Amino acid sequence: MGWPFGKKAGNRKHSKIDSLPPEMKATVEEMILDGSATYSEIVEYLQEHGYSLSVSSVCRYAQGYVENMQTLQIAQQNFRSMMEELDRYPDLDTTEALVRIASQNLMSALASKKDEDWSKVGVDKLMNQISGLTRAVAYKKRVELQNKTDLEAGADDIKTALWTAMAKERPDLYRQVSAYLDRKTQESGT
Repeated sequence: MGWPFGKKAGNRKHSKIDSLPPEMKATVEEMILDGSATYSEIVEYLQEHGYSLSVSSVCRYAQGYVENMQTLQIAQQNFRSMMEELDRYPDLDTTEALVRIASQNLMSALASKKDEDWSKVGVDKLMNQISGLTRAVAYKKRVELQNKTDLEAGADDIKTALWTAMAKERPDLYRQVSAYLDRKTQESGT
């Protein structure tokens, strides 16, 4: 199944079911989802309420509607998985959670392949997907390292400014803190 957001917004299909009153459309959609009626029975139900549609129209609408609902359910499950991963590891950021889920899904897909399925797999496509995932992880680690370096540099600047200000404004406190740190350094070294 393709990505639903890859389609152009102007290419949305319109059905006669889309133009039904909201409560009637909701009833038809419920009948489609729960499988309580055949397409012919849905057509009969609509005719009883003054609406004329063909079985093929209902079928086309049902196929698109079910596909959209499945896509939504997959998205919701992926979001739940990501939130569970974030709950399990509070220090994890969203990107890392997404990478973990993508990796897990990729490994599951690879593990579930039968020997005869491997002949159908495009090696180039598989390698591109693995490469893309690897690049995402490497990029994230590079950004984290850069942020850590920037944070450390900022902390060093603050320490330097603090020590300089303390030495100038409170030389007695500066000597006391320096002596304390020297003593602790010597204690930990012995």
